[in-house]
Amino acid sequence: LAKAQYWLPNFPSGCIKMALVGLAVVGRENEPLYLRDFGADSLSAAAAAASDAKDADPFGFFNREGRGANDSCSLRHQFIIHAALDRFEEMTGPSSGGRWRTPGAVGNNAMWVGLLCPIEEVRVYGYLTNTGIKFLVLVEDEDEMMIQSGDSNKQTSARDKDLKAFMVVLHDLFVEYTLNPFSKLRGKISSRRFDDGVLKCVTALNAKHAA
Repeated sequence: LAKAQYWLPNFPSGCIKMALVGLAVVGRENEPLYLRDFGADSLSAAAAAASDAKDADPFGFFNREGRGANDSCSLRHQFIIHAALDRFEEMTGPSSGGRWRTPGAVGNNAMWVGLLCPIEEVRVYGYLTNTGIKFLVLVEDEDEMMIQSGDSNKQTSARDKDLKAFMVVLHDLFVEYTLNPFSKLRGKISSRRFDDGVLKCVTALNAKHAA
């Protein structure tokens, strides 16, 4: 298997302003494998979690001594991810009958769940692999202003396309990680290569949507 490529398509100029501010990889039993914040507050969030693990970690995620990128999720984003997982289960569980899938979609397109829910000013998007691994991204954007101005459909569609492309690259990074014979398949992701690949992709996506 070729190594995951850390690139994203060239996004069109004038695309919707947005920022990917959080990311979660969740296992088949809803166990957290990777939680990470992005932006200026991510490092301070990790420090806060380290200083008061009991209060800042109600879901028992930060339970190892070595701390890194996979320990940077703020308490607020943990609660948002936890709430979004309920919606994820509603949309993709057995009772859904597969209605969340786009008719005729194959390959990576068949794994894209799309918008799960808005929580406060954050929108949560999902992606479900064939092995039951869930990817969730937390996005802050200007979609509400565009809806009010009646100029949302075209650029919102472009935004969703860009997020889908990001999820595909994230999936490739995850597959590469699991193929490493030293990886813990059911444990938290601990890999500098995975961390660096994720950061590079998030940085590229946010840079394209910052203007």
